[in-house]
Amino acid sequence: MKNNNIPVKITLFSILFLVILSTSRIIKSILISKEITDYNTHLLVSIGSNIIISLVSLYFIKKNNLFQLSGLSSNKTEKKHLLLFPLIFLVGINLVFGGDIPEFDLIQLFILSIYCLSIGFCEELSIRGVLLPLLIKHGGGTKKSITKAIFISSIIFGLLHLIKFNKGLYGEISQVFFATFIGVLFGALLIATRSIFPLIIIHALIDFAAKIDGIGIPFKKNITSETEITGAIFLIIITLPCLLFGMYIIKKHIPEKIQLNEHQAQ
Repeated sequence: MKNNNIPVKITLFSILFLVILSTSRIIKSILISKEITDYNTHLLVSIGSNIIISLVSLYFIKKNNLFQLSGLSSNKTEKKHLLLFPLIFLVGINLVFGGDIPEFDLIQLFILSIYCLSIGFCEELSIRGVLLPLLIKHGGGTKKSITKAIFISSIIFGLLHLIKFNKGLYGEISQVFFATFIGVLFGALLIATRSIFPLIIIHALIDFAAKIDGIGIPFKKNITSETEITGAIFLIIITLPCLLFGMYIIKKHIPEKIQLNEHQAQ
């Protein structure tokens, strides 16, 4: 695959991603219009769309021979100690600042667990598994191009969080920063550890900790109120360590050059 074809592939993948995500949201809107607001039903729709995005991502990874760059071919996770920070910090702050957990049954807990795992697979395979490797290949595999690819894919990851737009202007801006900071951290971790599987699990645990306080709540009622500017600033500040740690990993643990010949498609 020639480098000048990569922007086209990134654009195509991004369009498919947005179409699948938008279709899921349309289906949920139709369900709500028919007064179908059951928690499990709406999560199953999201699980379905996440699975489809994951499968599309795997197709792109296979088609463009991105297995090693995406961390899918590694038999061993390197520099495992770097994974402790996102696991402890991000899961911790979501549990600490989350709301009270409502009553729930085992079926709801099971579906929430599957939903969060599907998010881990969907977002990691698409952003870190497809977009980041394609951007790295487009840049030539130097440390400078890797760093640029990490930040570009992270900004895309952050902007994708605008789709829902249910937290007000300040809340949405803080979500973009929050997701971008995490994207830099996870992108750097992928290159440093050379394995995407720990990131999938950690991502799922983060979402589980963030969503457990909404378990069982009917979908139309599970709407976040507008975030005040002070709350938005607080969210940005409290997640800033993710950006800083990601930049530390880039500086200390990212190689000066990645050999791309073995990754190129036939």
